[in-house]
Amino acid sequence: MRHTAVAVLLLFTLVGLSLLSLWLLTPPAPVPADAPATEFSAERAMVHVRQIAQQPHAMGTKEHARVRNYLLRQLERLGLEPQVQEAVAVNGEGGAATLGYVYNLIGRLKGTGETGKAILLMAHYDSQPNARGAGDDGAGVAAILETIRALQQEGPLQHDVIVLLTDGEEYGLYGARAFLRHPWAEEVALVLNLEGRGNEGPSMTFEMSPQNGWLAKQYTQAAPYPFVSSLGYEIYSRMPNDTDFTVFREDGYSGLNAAFIDGFVHYHKATDAPENLSLRSLQHHGSNLLALTRHFGHTSLAQTKAPDRVFFNAIGSWVINYKPNLNLLWVALSTLLLFVTVRVALQQGVAKVRGIIMGFLLYLLLVVAITFLFYPINELVWAQLPLSHRHNGLYSSDVFFAAYLFLALGLFLLLSRLALRWMRVVSLLLGVFILQFILLLALYLLMPNGSYLLLFPLLFSLGGALALLLMGWGGDSELEPKYTLILLLTSVPAVFMLLPMAQVVFMAFSLQLPYGTVLLVLLLAGLLLPLLVFVARALGWKGMPLLSLLFLLIGGLLTLMAIAGEKPSAEKPLHSHVSYYLNADSGNAWWASRFHTTDDWNQQFFPDATTAPLTEMYPHASIQYLKNKAEPLDLPAPTAQVLQDSVAGGTRILRLKLASPLGGAHLELALQAEDPGAIDSIKLAGEDLQLKPVKTDGGEVYFTRFHGLPESKEVTLELRLHPGTPLTLHLLDQSIGLPQQLVKTPRPAHAIPDQGRDSNLTVVRKSYTF
Repeated sequence: MRHTAVAVLLLFTLVGLSLLSLWLLTPPAPVPADAPATEFSAERAMVHVRQIAQQPHAMGTKEHARVRNYLLRQLERLGLEPQVQEAVAVNGEGGAATLGYVYNLIGRLKGTGETGKAILLMAHYDSQPNARGAGDDGAGVAAILETIRALQQEGPLQHDVIVLLTDGEEYGLYGARAFLRHPWAEEVALVLNLEGRGNEGPSMTFEMSPQNGWLAKQYTQAAPYPFVSSLGYEIYSRMPNDTDFTVFREDGYSGLNAAFIDGFVHYHKATDAPENLSLRSLQHHGSNLLALTRHFGHTSLAQTKAPDRVFFNAIGSWVINYKPNLNLLWVALSTLLLFVTVRVALQQGVAKVRGIIMGFLLYLLLVVAITFLFYPINELVWAQLPLSHRHNGLYSSDVFFAAYLFLALGLFLLLSRLALRWMRVVSLLLGVFILQFILLLALYLLMPNGSYLLLFPLLFSLGGALALLLMGWGGDSELEPKYTLILLLTSVPAVFMLLPMAQVVFMAFSLQLPYGTVLLVLLLAGLLLPLLVFVARALGWKGMPLLSLLFLLIGGLLTLMAIAGEKPSAEKPLHSHVSYYLNADSGNAWWASRFHTTDDWNQQFFPDATTAPLTEMYPHASIQYLKNKAEPLDLPAPTAQVLQDSVAGGTRILRLKLASPLGGAHLELALQAEDPGAIDSIKLAGEDLQLKPVKTDGGEVYFTRFHGLPESKEVTLELRLHPGTPLTLHLLDQSIGLPQQLVKTPRPAHAIPDQGRDSNLTVVRKSYTF
């Protein structure tokens, strides 16, 4: 009975530590609007968010112009003497190059010094085509405006502060690319960028520029609520994801990039609305930005680069920061501790070499088996969510995380119970240590500055196990209080480092890729093995693994709750994909969707659907769409007017004025010449494009897009080609939104446009031959 009481107390203690480790991820409480003027107030900043995120405001739209004018007035009220940088920027090289016409908003807060160094505060004000953009990136814009307001309530900084509200981030980082050509770009010594990949959760500083040693140290000292990780830096630097900060990082600038990533289901959706944005996340964004700007505003920016450092949140906001060469010391200490622990266990006779080898193999098998078992479990869950697209996230993400956590722990306890029929706890625990040590070495070799994640949990757990062995612990299931206390204390780093990281990984990937979360949970469970085994055996009944079954039951029930929580409603709408395509030459039209499963709203467009590429619109099309014939409308087609068609020096020069009478947001161009290689050069809006042709049955096709048409809705195309070669231009006009006169059943509250640049569009094509 005494062991049962101790086991229950231990279980509640472990649960409490786990909940505390996750609770410490909670962003700071929002500061009210009546707070002192020198403080950052999320409620004051939210006033701007509500204005910015009234409607989707993608570049090239009327709403985009409204938001731009609003922000321009706010910068004027702040006395920043703003300017609008109108420019054309190119994204990508070679065959994938596209262009964008941007309206960057730039202002400047003067400092007292004449250092010629400035701090750049950056966020983008455009949204995705079907998103209101409260979190992405209205929150970042509002945080900058509120930061500047607070800074003006006190004496000026030493350095100037440049405010850059970029345009066109969502379509190709166009605004950031354009700013690099602005004269002020040469004065920027430090870039602080704010982003959003959801609408809640902590503001994570997930990216720093290379050679981040100086910056990481300054950030740790200045940020009131730091959330940072050199492992995150290592991982993100290897991923293809881009933000405006990418442009500056690749150009050699120093700086950092912060974003909140929870609430991913609202990312790039209409539900990314002010009413769904967390005030705590906005406060976290702004509190850190204001403190960092003040700090760097009075710090020398003459040298902002230094060798990379290791940094991470150990417990809550406590950040550990040290030089990477110390990792070698910690790894050496872990090696020594592992060797001594194994040797002591062998000398005391509580483990044998054969048992340790078997423990290693069984723990490896256990980890691999459970991780792979989650594949069919995950696929079964997705099968119950036929209307959820995997790239969109889930409304019940937190419940799914808890469910998978309990399922993983339940399976671990159940399978480790089977393993312990053939070996002692000490042998299996030593096998855990050996496997995790091997993983540590692999991580150290691949990402040395991220190896801390496995290093310190293992180091402390080894120390605890060695202490117990030296105190005479035989490895049996009944732990004396002193043993329990030591194991509990030495498990704190594992709980506070691995469990929050498991949740962050689940925030980032959800059910798209839950296996990283499962693996981290299994690594944590392995280090907690003696405690978990003691609790499981003490709470058993007649040989029944009650704790394992309880965890599996809880996990199963939470999974069912999470699945039920995905049922479409006005608060949790489904994401419906459909666009309208009209070929003005043939007089034919189509409804099309990237997804081959319809929902209860968009099924009205696909009564006789087929699956095929959109070759009627794009001569080089290859992606399979769900298609259905639609009623053709008499919509204004894009025009191409000849400005020049002449031959000089054996080269034909063809200049065209392209226009959108429909007032579209974007234009797409597909160029075909009868003779291969007949097109020598392509210049759009004054920018040379080195496009590579796409081979098709109808010949070579040069394709590009012009995002964010200027207010004139016109752009100039200049071609140089071989004389006497006919050229066909397929010109496509993209407008955001469906032709409402063809929508028989209005969109219900529980259905919103899916994310993406090919969703909820009206596209009109007109072909011209010159």
